[in-house]
Amino acid sequence: MSDQLQMRRDGFEDLPPLRCPDGYYIRTYQPGDADHWARLMDTVFVDNRRTAADAHADVIDHPNFDPAGFCFVIHEGIPIGTACAWKVTIRGERVGYIDMLGVLPEHTGQKLGRSLTLFLLHYFRTQDVESVMLDTDDFRLPAIKNYINLGFAPVYADDLHRLRWQAIFEKLGISE
Repeated sequence: MSDQLQMRRDGFEDLPPLRCPDGYYIRTYQPGDADHWARLMDTVFVDNRRTAADAHADVIDHPNFDPAGFCFVIHEGIPIGTACAWKVTIRGERVGYIDMLGVLPEHTGQKLGRSLTLFLLHYFRTQDVESVMLDTDDFRLPAIKNYINLGFAPVYADDLHRLRWQAIFEKLGISE
């Protein structure tokens, strides 16, 4: 059993257009981004020290890597957020998977997580997938609200996850 919660979005027919806040834009992977990714992962997730070599091992050199699905939010010429798209097979179904989405703390509140998620949803619309999944944590309430607003729904892996989702919906003041 995973500690993380899962969410899923089926279809792409009602995607809003991508608009970044003023002063920000999203671009895809460029050579040299491994250092930026490592810096962002260190700051956003703080779980262990990341390096450019980790970026290559975890993302860039992965057999399913697609540079068009590895994106960065740029502010004043500097990457301040990132997310990665993977195509995976779950129970025989090709599914998009959003991974390692994070924005530097000093840029939160700008809806950049929404922009990154939407960028990848538009990317997945052009791929051979019909749904998109992601993992999240109970304490990431703004992110969860963002995902719900973009059409993601909880995946109830077990009874404990159902209880955790109920608590999240209560905290967000929304019904299932």
